[in-house]
Amino acid sequence: MKKIAINILILIVFMLPAAPSASWEDFSRVFIAQRLVEKGLDLSMAQNMVYDSRVTLRPDIVIQNLFHSSPRGSEERPSVMRIDPRHIDSGRAFMRQHGEFLFKIEKQFGTSPQIITAILIVESRLGTYPMPYNVVTAYTNQVFLLDPDYFQWVQELYAEKYPLLTDESTIKRAQRRATWALGELYHLAHIANDLGIDPLDIRGSFAGAMGPAQFIPSTFRSYGVDGDGDGIASPFNMKDAKASMAHYLKSSGWSENASVEKKRRAIFRYNRSEIYVNTIMMLYEELGKGKELAVQDFLPDSDF
Repeated sequence: MKKIAINILILIVFMLPAAPSASWEDFSRVFIAQRLVEKGLDLSMAQNMVYDSRVTLRPDIVIQNLFHSSPRGSEERPSVMRIDPRHIDSGRAFMRQHGEFLFKIEKQFGTSPQIITAILIVESRLGTYPMPYNVVTAYTNQVFLLDPDYFQWVQELYAEKYPLLTDESTIKRAQRRATWALGELYHLAHIANDLGIDPLDIRGSFAGAMGPAQFIPSTFRSYGVDGDGDGIASPFNMKDAKASMAHYLKSSGWSENASVEKKRRAIFRYNRSEIYVNTIMMLYEELGKGKELAVQDFLPDSDF
């Protein structure tokens, strides 16, 4: 019986589409490094990042980005993501615990504790959600889509479950995504260099978003703020993340006195999904219920 099982396993392995060869993968890594250098990245920095053995082939990341990146509503409320009521309670506690700092950035950027907390709940469960993906691997596998051989392998590997992989609109979207990911790799390398960390140690989402606010590298480089006054803006530092969120929302048109429509447009810029916007606005309103928030109601802010 054991011998039969082994033979079946061998048969299944041989029936799967073969992975691209090592020579193909080396060529693709050279291609990515060259494009990064063309963007202005130092050659050694590009090579050290792209050629590292920790960067692995992950076609599942491609599938997640092409077909599972948009927020989904719940069965009960299709237009809103499912949010456990406990997360709302945690959000209220978070506002009390970090109220002093949240009030400070509200004075600076015009963003209430409610809106910052609402986004943090969805993006990272207030900074507690684990980040399981190697961000360089996430972006590199998307850039690999520029190589027809890699894309063909992904198409063959997932042909049955995702027939839309061969659709012309999906192919064009994959190419746009690959070009975008190349730019994000460039910005990621600069962030790692500025922080003095190994880019291969950075963890995030399958889309390559980082830190409690889930910034993509290019956005953080444009809007990142040093929130704790240590002279460094880091997407992984909670105070920096909160201040950077406030800066980004303000630049997107957010104001506590703005119309609902203008507020929604600002949130939409954070994540281009109506379901996401609906969810953030729901949380924003829930967190604002009850007693009006005032700085004297907050406990002293602590380091998060």
